[in-house]
Formats: sequence, C-alpha cells, structure tokens
Amino acid sequence: MLYFKKGKKGFTLIELMIVVAIIGTLSLIGLRLYTGQQEKAKLAIIKANCGTIQTVIQGNMADTDYNVGNASARVTAAINDIDNAAGCKNPYTKVTGNDGVIYNDAGTLGDHARSHRGKVAIASPSQDHFIIQGLDKDGDLFGEVFTARN
Repeated sequence: MLYFKKGKKGFTLIELMIVVAIIGTLSLIGLRLYTGQQEKAKLAIIKANCGTIQTVIQGNMADTDYNVGNASARVTAAINDIDNAAGCKNPYTKVTGNDGVIYNDAGTLGDHARSHRGKVAIASPSQDHFIIQGLDKDGDLFGEVFTARN
C-alpha cells in the first residue's frame, strides 16, 4: 500500500487548468488591443503623409522654380519632390512615393474605392487652392482636411 506524504509539493490538475485559462484570456485581450493600435498607427502615418504633402505643395507654390500656371503641374512637381525625398509610405501597401497619392483636378475629393486605401487624396478647386485628406482602410476620407494656398 502506498502512503502519501502530507508535505508533497506540486500543483493539482485543476490549478494548472485555471492558470492556463487565465493566461489564454489575458493574451486574447492583449491581442485585440494590439490590433486596434496597429490601425491607429496606420491612420497616424496617413495623417503625417497629408501634412508632408501639404508642406511640399505649399513650398512649391511659394518657390519661383515651381511657379507654374496650372494646379496639375504644381501637384506633379510636389509629388516628384516627395519621390526624390524620403517619400510618403502607404501603410497598407508598403509602397513609397506617388503611388500613395490621388489627384483630382475637378476640385472635389469625392468617393474612392477600397483599392485606394491608405492613399492621400488631393483636390484643386482653383489654381491656387488645394484640399488634402487621407483615405482609411476602407477607402473613405477621414480625419483633418489640410489645405494649401498661394
């Protein structure tokens, strides 16, 4: 016959199962918070891209080298400057440069498809005024509206 010692050390099966369940629950909560933070970070990158494009367009409008007659040429010059510099990176496609920009010379930002997610929309209602806004993961306009004027 086997006799058990009263001072036996170790965990019971139920204690181990409870610990595993608690760790699993905490990891699921952490994972949900982490994925939400990733989306917020991507939106912050898009907002930063909008600010960068606004600064470059504003600089191009003030610079005599880019004092061109139409809005489309100014935006093209600004996009070329962005490509030549560090570049704006689309957080969804990981592409750097002018692939992250949509330009509409009709003057309105309008609706965009899901294929344009993460891009920056630029509209020019007049020759010396630009409206700049980011597109979220669904291709919808979001956040602040940046403007650039001559």
